[in-house]
This record gives sequence, structure tokens and C-alpha cells, in this order.
Amino acid sequence: MKLKRHVQMNFLKNILIIIFALGLLPILAKSIHDIQLEQSSNLLLVISMLLVTVCFANFEFTYAKSEMNKPSGTFLALCSTFIFMFLIAIQLEYIVLIIKEIYPTVFPMFVGMSVLLYIGMILYDFWDLVRMEQRIEFKYKL
Repeated sequence: MKLKRHVQMNFLKNILIIIFALGLLPILAKSIHDIQLEQSSNLLLVISMLLVTVCFANFEFTYAKSEMNKPSGTFLALCSTFIFMFLIAIQLEYIVLIIKEIYPTVFPMFVGMSVLLYIGMILYDFWDLVRMEQRIEFKYKL
């Protein structure tokens, strides 16, 4: 159906998320320096709980339940996933920055794991979009 157009918009959405998240990195890094070392474990706990919540929301969402054939449905779906994925990116950045301060020796490993996790989120987002388009095409063939 409109797979090519939806994939293009999804690609743009994901590029914007990465640009905005990387743009916030210096601000997040600066805010970490204001936190006392004793408070960092509590902050990690809170951020981790928020990360689990937003990951659950992101994985619970599916394009298949959206009305992607309407501009308003497409807009709402892309805005929702933008917010979820942007929050995930920021929270992963925050976690990695805190780990850099507390455990500098494992910092590269956490950067790698966070990048792989986020790449997985992007791939899942595209897969869900393609899956939705395939279901619609199958439904119309019946």
C-alpha cells in the first residue's frame, strides 16, 4: 500500500531522534557533574525504572492497531513512537554517562550495549511497520 512512504517517514523520524538525542548529550553530561557520587545509584535506579516503563509502552504499541491509512492515524503513530524512542535514547545516554562517572573501566562496554539496544529498537520499529503493511495487503487479498 503506502509502505514506501511510511518507511520514508519512519526513517526521517529515527534520524531526527538520533540528532536530537545527540544534541542533548552535552547538556545531559553537564547535569551529571552536578550530582554527588552518593546519589548516582539512586538516580540510576529511577532512570532504569523509567526506561523499563517507556520500553514497555514502545513495545506495546503496534502500527497494526493504528489507522495508518489516514493522515491523522499516521501522524499520531509517528508522534507516539517518536516520543517513546526519544525517551529511550535520552535515558540510555543518561545511564551511560552515569556509568562513565562511577565505573569508567566498563564505560566502553556500556556504550556498545546501549548502541546495540537502540539499533534493535529501530529495527523493531521498522519491522512492526512492514508487518502492519503486510497484514493490510493480506487482508485485502482475501
